[in-house]
Amino acid sequence: MRNDRRRTDKLCRRLLPLAGLLMFAWSHPVLADCTFKGGDAAKGGKIYNETCVACHGADGHGVVPGAPDFTQKGGVLAKPHAVMAQHIKKGFREPGKPLAMPPKGGNPDLTDEDILDVHAFLHHRFGCG
Repeated sequence: MRNDRRRTDKLCRRLLPLAGLLMFAWSHPVLADCTFKGGDAAKGGKIYNETCVACHGADGHGVVPGAPDFTQKGGVLAKPHAVMAQHIKKGFREPGKPLAMPPKGGNPDLTDEDILDVHAFLHHRFGCG
C-alpha cells in the first residue's frame, strides 16, 4: 500500500508540470499566422494616405468618432479580407458608433485591387489586429 502511494506521488510530481502546460495552452489558444497574403502594401499606403488618412489617421487610431483603431488587438484587422472588402465597398457603421464610413471611403474610383492593396498596407503598417 505504501509503495502504491509513493508511485502515485511520484507520477503526480511528474505530471504536474505537464498539467500546468496543458491548462495554459487551453486558456491561451494559439493564434493563427495572421500575415496578410496578397495586395501591394506600398500601393495601399499611397491610397491610404490619399483616401483613408483623414478619418483613420496616420497612426491608425482613428480621428473621427466611429473610425476603428487599427492598432487594437483583436480589432477590425482580425476580420477576414472578404469582410473588410465589403465594409470598404459598401460602407460600414459599427453598431453604437455615431458615424459611418461612406462606400469606398468616399472615393468612387477605388477598385477591388485598390482595396486589396489598402488591406495589405493596413496589415503591414498596423499588424493583425
